Amino acid sequence: MKLEAKSLLAALNEQKVEYKLFEHEAFFTVEESSKLKSDLNMQGAHTKNLFLRDKKRNFYLLSCLDSTEVDLKIIKNTIQCQGNLSFGSAEYLYDKLGVKPGSVSPYSLINNVDKDVSFYLDKKINDYELCNFHPLDNTKTIQVKTQDCIKFLKTITTVRLIDFTTMEVINL
Repeated sequence: MKLEAKSLLAALNEQKVEYKLFEHEAFFTVEESSKLKSDLNMQGAHTKNLFLRDKKRNFYLLSCLDSTEVDLKIIKNTIQCQGNLSFGSAEYLYDKLGVKPGSVSPYSLINNVDKDVSFYLDKKINDYELCNFHPLDNTKTIQVKTQDCIKFLKTITTVRLIDFTTMEVINL
């Protein structure tokens, strides 16, 4: 059974990760979320999340600043995938991360019981004290201290930082 937002928030509480919960209308794109950021006075790193797969059905989750331009033709060499990258289908997204399109975030890796989705976090997110991600539901956003977020993510997956300027990858 896939965990939902309530279960994720309970896991964060259990690990004493403080967060601020924002509830809002559902949105599916960075453009849709832009207005919300200012309306709710949401501080910190605003993000986008790309669920990708290669031709061998290896899966990847890239979480980056919402302003980061990601060229899949360049990134495929950086993350050493097999062939070209494409976006994973809604079926694969639910199977691997237990969420629907629009709700993907690094927190959804809590549902990746097979540990077969490689995770890459934009290094520039570290420049912010706070970061914002959906907690498995795109009608909610949680704001967490960036270092607490990374610490939590390391309990559920391998975290690799990626510098989208130099294309350097660092394992944490």
